[in-house]
Amino acid sequence: MTSDKTLARKAAQNPKAFGELFDRYSLKVYQYTYSRVHHHETAEDITSQVFHDAFEGISHYKPIGPFAAWLFTIARRRIADFFRRANSTDELPDNLPQASRGILDTVIEEESLRNLERHLQALNEEERELIRLRFAAEMRYKDIAALVDKTPGAVKMAIYRLLDRLKENMEKTDG
Repeated sequence: MTSDKTLARKAAQNPKAFGELFDRYSLKVYQYTYSRVHHHETAEDITSQVFHDAFEGISHYKPIGPFAAWLFTIARRRIADFFRRANSTDELPDNLPQASRGILDTVIEEESLRNLERHLQALNEEERELIRLRFAAEMRYKDIAALVDKTPGAVKMAIYRLLDRLKENMEKTDG
């Protein structure tokens, strides 16, 4: 597989090469964005803006750090812009219809998700951001580290501690 830095260099010379970077990261950027705004159409719009900005700025990308860190920096800025324009940091509801399932399964899943969301909201913003970057964006520890200016080991340890704390807190409320 071609490295991100090589693809970015090629994309700066030939716009058609940007497509491979898009294919590699579009779902991850969307998932990360969705984890922040909780609204499909908004997440799609922001993801589109992120890749538009990246495409326009690829000639300015300096391959000092990971490409993913550069790309997610753009995503974080676009999300911040969205919330500033909305003049609120409240997250939007997701009102899309769900696939039909048994009512009991739906109720159990929704209650579990609400419980998880309550515990995630108890974390501070920096902790929630680490969880989003790792699980919603599926970023590697080294890419997260470059984005948040920490070592990969520190990021990995922080995420493991957060997961342990979440698990412990959820077991207390379930038991």
